[in-house]
Amino acid sequence: MASADQLRHWWRAFDCNETAMESVPFCGTTVRVAPGTASAWEALQDVLTAHGYEVRSRDTGAYNCRTIAGTTRKSLHAFGIALDVNWDTNPFKDHAGIREVVFSDKPTQQARAADVAGGGADTDMTPGMIADILAIRTVEGIPVFEWGGTWNGVKDAMHFELDLSPGQLARGIETASVNRAPALAALTEESPATSGGLEVTARSGLNLRGGPGTDHAVLALLDRGTVVHELGRSGDWVMVSLKNDGIPDGFVHGAFLAPAGAAPPPMIAVTVTGKLAAIAADDVVPLFDSSAASNVRRHWSVVRAALAALDLDDTAMGAMAVGTIRAETAGFVPISEFRSKFNTKTTPFDLYDAGTSIGKRLGNTHAGDGPRFKGRGFVQLTGRFNYANIGKQIGRDLLSDPELANDPELASAILARFLKNKEDKIRNALSGDDLKTARKLVNGGSHGLAAFTEGFRGFMSRFG
Repeated sequence: MASADQLRHWWRAFDCNETAMESVPFCGTTVRVAPGTASAWEALQDVLTAHGYEVRSRDTGAYNCRTIAGTTRKSLHAFGIALDVNWDTNPFKDHAGIREVVFSDKPTQQARAADVAGGGADTDMTPGMIADILAIRTVEGIPVFEWGGTWNGVKDAMHFELDLSPGQLARGIETASVNRAPALAALTEESPATSGGLEVTARSGLNLRGGPGTDHAVLALLDRGTVVHELGRSGDWVMVSLKNDGIPDGFVHGAFLAPAGAAPPPMIAVTVTGKLAAIAADDVVPLFDSSAASNVRRHWSVVRAALAALDLDDTAMGAMAVGTIRAETAGFVPISEFRSKFNTKTTPFDLYDAGTSIGKRLGNTHAGDGPRFKGRGFVQLTGRFNYANIGKQIGRDLLSDPELANDPELASAILARFLKNKEDKIRNALSGDDLKTARKLVNGGSHGLAAFTEGFRGFMSRFG
């Protein structure tokens, strides 16, 4: 283990050198760190995510040009090689005597945080999580991190610092040392398994995640009809066991669960009686690339029903929906926005983030809103404002779980609602064959106009 003075010497080029610091993504937020260290923080992020640990941007940070309290020595934060994580629930403790860190044995992060608040634990992290972090090595076998929770005289459980030189880190991290798929710990007797079962109702299946949120790693895709057993809840997220043995296997979003054997009807339960009723999926297939045929057959009826639910089941609005899907996803499947020069300068979707001109237009007000509320779905819903507004209109909390916008049924409802909100202006533009304006009303510009026009005119020539 390197001494603090040795680390200050190795990294002296970055001593309070704020202009040299790099912004890197970390667990849904952004932190400023010394250049050349991104691989280390990515490895730390991967372990935290795999263990289902939720990081908060409001009490997490790295670079800070300061001295250690009560001394004249520079903190390692001043060199950009230290990161504090969730300091509200991993507080600094200057305790009497020498002792080891005290972990909570509770099964959820929220319950462990309550133990910390009550003085029964030093951290809301788990022993397995910390063991995996301290096991991260370079290709030469050198430990990458030191953790403040291991210190004897004080406990600084929020604190992770690099424990090697720039040259040692530059030679690379050993991929095999980063545990991205840990076994989930068993629950205590205080959280028994439920006897009843819940059934997955999502048409395209439901992601099982390592923690309560879309920032956590996907552990598996549970098919529609899969029965799970509830062990606890964190907001809208349900901790589940797949075998009803009291051992948690991960978290799923509760919006797509129903009592086993009593699954509710689809969200869009509408009899289509307008002009779109006569248009089958195979009629729409020729308007898309042949590779999209299976997706058209899978999703067209859901899109058609969503349009009908809002009285948009005429050929003009059907053509509007098809043209929009052609322009936004091409493959007739809800997708997330790709990185491009239009949304990314340094870190993914940073051009959408709070404080940017685009971010302001999108209503993004929090750090990390750019990647969190990137484009998704059939219509590429983008920005905190749209996720909040459309989510409220369709009765789903898209702010808490933005990835819901990629569920085919919800993506169809979002597309229909987006068109309904602009219906009068869209119909006015279409009446004058002004497809450029019609496209702009949905996209905000002319991006994808050619694909939109081709899809719109193709639909109208067949069915108009």
